[in-house]
Amino acid sequence: MLQDVYIVLKGLVQRFFLPGLALVIGLYVAQSLGGQNISKAVLPVAGITAAITILSMFYYPRLMLFSAMAVGHFIAHLGRIGVTLPVGLSIDILLALALVVLMVQGEKGASRHLTKPEFIAIFIWIGYTLFQIVNPISPGPVAWFYAMRSISLYYVLTPVVAVSLIKTKAQMHFTMNMLIPLSLLLAIISLRQHYSGMNEYEMRWLLSGPIKTHFLRGKMRVFSLLADASTFGAYAAYVATIFGVIAAYPGRLKGRFFYVILALLNFYAMMLSGSRGPLAIIGIGGMLYLIMSKKVGITIFGSVLGGGFFVFLKYTTILQGNYNVARLRSALDPNDASLLVRKAKEAILSVYMSDKPIGGGIGSAGMWGERFAPGSFLANTPTDGLYSRIWMETGIVGLYLYLGVFILLSIYMGYRLWNLPNGLLKQKVVAMYCGFVGLLVASYVNELITQVPISIISYTTPALVILLQHWHNNGVDITDGPQQDRPPMT
Repeated sequence: MLQDVYIVLKGLVQRFFLPGLALVIGLYVAQSLGGQNISKAVLPVAGITAAITILSMFYYPRLMLFSAMAVGHFIAHLGRIGVTLPVGLSIDILLALALVVLMVQGEKGASRHLTKPEFIAIFIWIGYTLFQIVNPISPGPVAWFYAMRSISLYYVLTPVVAVSLIKTKAQMHFTMNMLIPLSLLLAIISLRQHYSGMNEYEMRWLLSGPIKTHFLRGKMRVFSLLADASTFGAYAAYVATIFGVIAAYPGRLKGRFFYVILALLNFYAMMLSGSRGPLAIIGIGGMLYLIMSKKVGITIFGSVLGGGFFVFLKYTTILQGNYNVARLRSALDPNDASLLVRKAKEAILSVYMSDKPIGGGIGSAGMWGERFAPGSFLANTPTDGLYSRIWMETGIVGLYLYLGVFILLSIYMGYRLWNLPNGLLKQKVVAMYCGFVGLLVASYVNELITQVPISIISYTTPALVILLQHWHNNGVDITDGPQQDRPPMT
């Protein structure tokens, strides 16, 4: 009897629930529009869209990873247009939810990867940052929570989630191909800012204070949708390196010209940002690819091209009247004023840090230091580069540990990739690797690799390398088909 009632009720719900819900929502929207309350009318539609999105993410948890990589491109802009929600925590929530879903689903396949040297090194660094909570001179646990996200939380969550969720070659391709539309959007907006000027929201943000660092020598530094011009310059140089390496693929490559255009467009966007430090990303990443390619022809051509560009900037004054070229050229000047100021700051800082081997605590320097420890020496001392910040917050012990972890990551990833067969998928991962190492070097000048969306994208690199080697060792064809040499140019 009860079972029959249940079957009947289930049938009625399946037949009439969705039409009935649509009817109720339709009446609500019509009534709201009739009262000219547009925001009230949009509310149920927005709620349903959000509910569908969240349910989709739980059914397909890798959407959380992809969403975290994408949303980092828009967080700063949302703040500029007046969104009051804590959008900055959205990446944390997405990655944490993905980890929770993996634990609930009992994902065991990825656990074997977490014992690899790269992950062990990362976990050691995470342990040290956890220890920093009890640093007796730190500004407190709240400052620690906000400041550790970029140098610790994303550093572990991103590769752990990526190595667990990316399960096929198509998904790995998609992970890297996401950069194409996103970087193209940011580059186009930067061109609009340069040639047509800033819109209302951007100008209001500039006038609130950042114009001091974004309007130099009569030129406005573009920042697109990102936090500032330095972050955008690093992002543009990073993706320019990635697309440039992909375009150099020695086999047949569909859309090679498109990748070249993307690389050049982002290089130009980097120049418009007025950032000089990111030039190291392209230089180091390019030189590393010449080594990783193991192709004599590519190495010779790349060395001549790169060497010629270096000579052009370092030893000539050609196009010196062009602001962008002149600013790039100043990055190679050992007597550059900003470099000399940085060296002087480091000398003063070394005296202050001499009796603080574990630093002043995470959150004691830079932006977070100004917020949670105003007036302190570390808060009043500009961090300049990432490694200065690590030194200030975690001491010389933390600095050596941090550098050691990244050096180990770079060596192990390079070793794994070196021994893999060539193919387009490997070429894309090598491109990510070259950009990653370039970011590490360039972060001496500015905090680059810790800035979103750069951090979320670059931190997936160890996971991609480990997965690619694992698939190859287990018989998966990672070459994407038979290799063919590029036909000779006629």
